[in-house]
Amino acid sequence: MVDVRPFRGWRYDLDVVGDPATALCPPYDMITPEAQAALRRSNPYNVVHLEAGESLDWDNPAQEQYSTTADLFRDWTGKGVLKRDPEPSYYLSRQLFNHEGTEWTRLGLTACVGLETYDGGQVLPHEYTEAPAVRDRVTLMKACNANISPIMGLYRDAEGTLDPVFQQVMSAPPALDADGGKDLRASLWQISDPALSETITRFFQDKPVFLADGHHRYHAALTFQQEQLEAGDIAHGHAGNFVMMTLIGFDDPGLLVLPYHRTLGGLSPDEFSEVQRRLGEIFQSSPIPENTPLDAESAAGRAGDSHAWVTVGPQGETPALLTLRPEVAWRDWGPLAVSEAWILEEKVLRPVLGEATLAHLGYIHSQQEAVESVVSGGSQMAFLLRPFPMGQFEALVTQRQRLPRKSTFFYPKLPTGLVINQLDATL
Repeated sequence: MVDVRPFRGWRYDLDVVGDPATALCPPYDMITPEAQAALRRSNPYNVVHLEAGESLDWDNPAQEQYSTTADLFRDWTGKGVLKRDPEPSYYLSRQLFNHEGTEWTRLGLTACVGLETYDGGQVLPHEYTEAPAVRDRVTLMKACNANISPIMGLYRDAEGTLDPVFQQVMSAPPALDADGGKDLRASLWQISDPALSETITRFFQDKPVFLADGHHRYHAALTFQQEQLEAGDIAHGHAGNFVMMTLIGFDDPGLLVLPYHRTLGGLSPDEFSEVQRRLGEIFQSSPIPENTPLDAESAAGRAGDSHAWVTVGPQGETPALLTLRPEVAWRDWGPLAVSEAWILEEKVLRPVLGEATLAHLGYIHSQQEAVESVVSGGSQMAFLLRPFPMGQFEALVTQRQRLPRKSTFFYPKLPTGLVINQLDATL
């Protein structure tokens, strides 16, 4: 069972910070140095001062990298920039956003979720993590003794049990309404009513949680918990045994998953020729006519194929739709063969490039940027992929499968700064 509980969150005092939209930021791994500078300028209390700290160089962390961040967090809580709710609460957030001309609405429930190792099957990951990023987040947690940003988790509510709870909560005005313009508006409601909280807690008792975004932060929370346990600093029920997570239903109509496209570069002529040969063995190619959408979703739909992607060759030569040859027994390759990214890496690239495969791959959200990378000569080839289907995602992750790196892009990322969880008390 997953232990989901309300908590006493720290939230901005809007009388102090002003426009809340200027106080929010993306998760740390989406913050470029340029974005960090712009966010710092937008508001002296922008949460980027806590989330990104003093450094974005994960490979060279300073010994006291987040000491200034910790001092700032104490200053903000001491001066009332951040105020702590007096009673344990759940927090319901609503994100309104635009994607390619369509308006979307997504609901998320922010809670403290009991930390579980992956062996128990209650919290299910789909990615592997990298040590430098994990260590960076552990350092921040230790310095501030807090979760600054929420992890994104998914759950299944096929019967719609929580829908009436959420509708009741949203019938009242939000505690916060951050209007970031046409692209994103975030609203937040506090849920402190004991009856509603009990309904929520009870609902999650027999539900697994799927990690959608924030694997490094979850791994960091496990590491932090273990270090605290070994030091005797936390006991059962202590907040250090939990992590802040925003939970979104698989059936939420605003759960939008975008693809990560791949670019390929740095191959020798012989390597590139061999990659093309292997592609030809597994896939049949058909040119995409001019003035036809290049996105793989549309192209695959026209082809009626379960495995398909669009390739753009050297210098942007005629894009082509690649579909599996009928004689290819892809089901014999195992459960992950439903993923085009897995086939690309394991059946095309890795036999040629071996352990260097990932070093030759780039991961890009924008289809246009992926194509331009090839046209400009920065990459040798681009692979335009479809979004990973959520039905396959749920089935594979339930089977404890880890997907290829950058298989999913849950859009948009959760905003940081709506609520902060301090790890200093018993929940």
